Amino acid sequence: MKLADNIKNLCDDQGLSIAKLARKAGVPAQTIHNWTTGRRSVDPEQVRKVAEVLEVSIYELMFSDNDPFECNTGELLREIFSGDVRVTLHKIEKNK
Repeated sequence: MKLADNIKNLCDDQGLSIAKLARKAGVPAQTIHNWTTGRRSVDPEQVRKVAEVLEVSIYELMFSDNDPFECNTGELLREIFSGDVRVTLHKIEKNK
């Protein structure tokens, strides 16, 4: 289960125990432990809180991949300001 592996790996990387993660997220430790053993379905709000503490997106926590719907503004701004930018504005006429 990706969620279980991701929680374990992220906790290891950040030096957090499940108990400490639970306290910081305000989610019962038993709930997170049950996720890591696959014995409990997940509550999206609880997953959001855990992801916030682990400083990852919910998508990344669940699937261990970057969220394809999340805009990387830093990368976008670097691309825009890396050279010449041409912007064209068009007035759109409303149908009467």
